[in-house]
Amino acid sequence: MSGETSNLVLADDDQTVRNLLTMHAERGGFTVRSGENGAEALELVTENTDVVLLDLQMPVLDGFGALERLGREHPGLPAVVLTSVDEAAEAVKAMKLGALDYLTKPFDPDELLAVLRNAKRLRRAELENEQLREALGGRGPVVQIVAESEAMKEVVRQAEKVASLDSTILLTGESGVGKGMLSRHVHAKGERGEEPFVTVSCPALPRELLESELFGHEKGAFTGAVRRRRGKIEMAKGGTLFLDEIGDLPIDLQPKLLNVLQERQFQRLGGEETLEADVRIIAATNLDLEQRMKEGQFREDLFYRLSVIPIEVPPLRERLEELRHLSESMLRRIAPQGRNRSTKLSKEALSAMQSYDWPGNVRQLENVLERAAAFCEDGVILADDLPSSVRGSEPSGRVPDGIGGIALSDLEREALVQTLKLCNGNKAETARRLEVTEKSIYNKLKRHGLM
Repeated sequence: MSGETSNLVLADDDQTVRNLLTMHAERGGFTVRSGENGAEALELVTENTDVVLLDLQMPVLDGFGALERLGREHPGLPAVVLTSVDEAAEAVKAMKLGALDYLTKPFDPDELLAVLRNAKRLRRAELENEQLREALGGRGPVVQIVAESEAMKEVVRQAEKVASLDSTILLTGESGVGKGMLSRHVHAKGERGEEPFVTVSCPALPRELLESELFGHEKGAFTGAVRRRRGKIEMAKGGTLFLDEIGDLPIDLQPKLLNVLQERQFQRLGGEETLEADVRIIAATNLDLEQRMKEGQFREDLFYRLSVIPIEVPPLRERLEELRHLSESMLRRIAPQGRNRSTKLSKEALSAMQSYDWPGNVRQLENVLERAAAFCEDGVILADDLPSSVRGSEPSGRVPDGIGGIALSDLEREALVQTLKLCNGNKAETARRLEVTEKSIYNKLKRHGLM
């Protein structure tokens, strides 16, 4: 490990467990501060804390209560929870309250350090992004859109044509196609390009925290609201507010967002002052909002306010001609983080990738390339450096033997169930084995009624 300090705050009412956790964490390079309950732990949290580790069952303030307060008082600070093997339902509840991951007792020291280090990396990445935004006057990093297919060229043409307008844009398309990147491109090309670009992920927070995240709150607005906090609408003043996965916005919050779009006004939670919403709104979804409207989960009036300018982003499998240049662009960004500063893609690897359907789209491609770049030799990614699912896939349209006639949703559900079982319920490991993001795992579990 480098000389960089890693700071952990942990809470467990069992002295023996606390001592064991402290010992293993310190061996892994963490500086540890500990308390007997959630209240004590929260008093130990500072701006330098990288991760919080909480037992769920504690006196005074248990892990659930501590998670709720942590989300309000220290938004963005990752938390990991400890639970017993037979308390899977409690672990799920904790994840819904914002926990990044969970560990079961008795814990494995190697797994403990892996989870803590992952949480620390996420925290450091978030802080670096915040610093970058500040250095750029709130602007996000410059993005490069690769558009070589006619389908993607048309998308970019549409986006750039309306970039200078303040009209609301609705980006649709499968998960991972690059809707977030396109939204940044629109922002950068528009008249608000020098102002903040602020993102809100609608499914990432519980409903209670999401409302505060969007609109902000006044001191005393609810238990734990110890100070006034600006919401993302205020933070995006003069710039762009990107509402990711808008289809997951709770139905009872939709009228408030509609008011922002119609009246360009809002109020903080617990406040009486009416504030101006000087933002350009771009929303994105991978869901069928018209179907959500039929199900009573999405307001019709909000849908029409959001979809003033609809733009559909095609999946990667429909623009495979972009794969080479897209990969090269990603590798230029990824490679400096590893041991090879100039990583290339072999013809064999590219051929294998062009025969793959990329169900996770551009996001999956970046994940595959980052992993391959880390393990390849001499700065060249070979076919053998790719995941077996990629290099061994059949060309598009070929149905593997034994699954004909089975609904894709049923196959996905079965894959989730079996992989979760194999990983003893560990969502992070399940995501790794299925080669998707952890967030995607939670979305899929929710969709299939497994949470």
